[in-house]
Amino acid sequence: MLAFLTQAFSFILAEDPPADQSSGGFGNFTLIIYIVLFIGIFYFLLIRPGQKQRKQHQEVVDAIRKGDEIMTAGGIFGTVSKVADDYLMIEIAKKTEIKLSRNSIARRISVEAAAEDEAVEEEALEEAEETDKPESP
Repeated sequence: MLAFLTQAFSFILAEDPPADQSSGGFGNFTLIIYIVLFIGIFYFLLIRPGQKQRKQHQEVVDAIRKGDEIMTAGGIFGTVSKVADDYLMIEIAKKTEIKLSRNSIARRISVEAAAEDEAVEEEALEEAEETDKPESP
């Protein structure tokens, strides 16, 4: 890809056309098509998915209400206790609240997902306790 771009830009900047190119102007037209195609590929592989992701995140942030469980971008889990236009207050422990910007919310946690996470953690603790016990002879 880099070789193609180097050749394309050297062709544009060259005063004399290369010997293998016809003087009919089709070489310049082909180069323009490649550049447009390259820009189109970048749009559909990088820009458009990023726009979709930002839109989905904004929908999640707009849908947050008091009592929802959320996870922040920093990995802090908490329950929303107050919703304002540009910030949220979340309770991370009993009588411990922090003020967050709406944009710092990573995702909304459903009640079912939280219950599943707790069950997985309990199973992992039980397995760890079983492996730590010395075996009886």
